[in-house]
Amino acid sequence: MLRTLLGTNLWIEQNSRQAFNLDTILLANFATVPAKSKTVVDIGTGVGALMLYLSQKTKARIIGIEIQESRYEQAIKNITLNHLTSRLSCICQDIKDVDLKDVDYIVSNPPFFKVTEKANMNESEEEQIARHEIKLNLDDLAKHASRILKFGGRFSMIHRPDRFAEITKVFQDYQLEIKRVRFVHPYLFEKPNHVLIEAMKNGSPGMTVEPPLILYIDKHILTKEMIEIYGGIEHVT
Repeated sequence: MLRTLLGTNLWIEQNSRQAFNLDTILLANFATVPAKSKTVVDIGTGVGALMLYLSQKTKARIIGIEIQESRYEQAIKNITLNHLTSRLSCICQDIKDVDLKDVDYIVSNPPFFKVTEKANMNESEEEQIARHEIKLNLDDLAKHASRILKFGGRFSMIHRPDRFAEITKVFQDYQLEIKRVRFVHPYLFEKPNHVLIEAMKNGSPGMTVEPPLILYIDKHILTKEMIEIYGGIEHVT
């Protein structure tokens, strides 16, 4: 299926099992790539949607890391489709084996669920790997993000609020100091269902909790901020 990348003039091709979701859009909006960045890495890039979004925010070289060959191949097609091969590339490899260093900025929309959380397990192996910590758990993500980041480099990701305390502990174990946090709520008076986090390698203590991001005013009716994020679209189903 070929369609426009929501909120941009770019195109993306994917099948139903590879479709990116709201998480990607929220993370792309949250990410603040420093102006002087030379290299950005997207860990678990999937079909490349997050890389495409970031290509609109930075002139840095963007490298996607994807362990699943089918998604890697589709990411390459999407980079080519948008004539971005001069700045965007993708590696089909486990992040544990990737030989990069001194990266300025990392983004990741990682698997949210532990392997023990069977209630959220999808029947498709491809989706299981994307959603559950089968190939990449939180500890390994933080460890290898820290390994390839430069001193003072930043790492942004989206995850589940109920794992925030765990994330904080794991990040500290790998010298990743959380600097920015934003909780995402479906409605104004409902508890958050996502958390956006930016950490700095070897950063000094001090965290800013940004105002909450509210998705909907009412069913299918977006808030003003979400309309801006979606590029002017006022209703979604």
